[in-house]
Amino acid sequence: MVRVLIVIYLLFLGVLALLAQMILPVHFPILTLIGFSSALVPLVVIYSSLELGDARALLVAGILGLLLDLTSTHHRLGLSVLVLFSLSALIVTQAHKPESHQWLFRLTFVLVGTFVYLLLDYLIILAETARWSWPLIVWGKITFGSFLNLLLAPLFFLLAGLLPRLCGWKPAYEATDRYHRYA
Repeated sequence: MVRVLIVIYLLFLGVLALLAQMILPVHFPILTLIGFSSALVPLVVIYSSLELGDARALLVAGILGLLLDLTSTHHRLGLSVLVLFSLSALIVTQAHKPESHQWLFRLTFVLVGTFVYLLLDYLIILAETARWSWPLIVWGKITFGSFLNLLLAPLFFLLAGLLPRLCGWKPAYEATDRYHRYA
């Protein structure tokens, strides 16, 4: 039951992130200039991939990608699903290694994962419109969006993990760590 509840909780966080990246840039236009308008959902996907470390993270990435595609005006259905699913799959393959849960590696996952997501997102838009221009503002949005997630990641990871840990949930890597210690 806890395995299902943690997925529902992460999907709820993803929907909140999607709503925040849709609503906040309307009221604060500066957020669009720094890449905030598309950077929060990948942060939730990266967090769920690191904490769950199994097929449930892929499920969260797929559902959030579908919701992102349904609310987007410039994507075809399924493209965000493909990009977020691929990002999650790459992180899940590394999530069982002990060094992937040190803060340096977690922040590297956030920085590189967000950068790759935003880059692939822009490449897909270019391929759909058959334009191949790379203005400096696009590189600025991709870079600032990645660094924004890097700055938000420690606070987000702390707050997102607070409620499940208070309820007694342990991430997959902590449960396997304890098993290997006593085996």
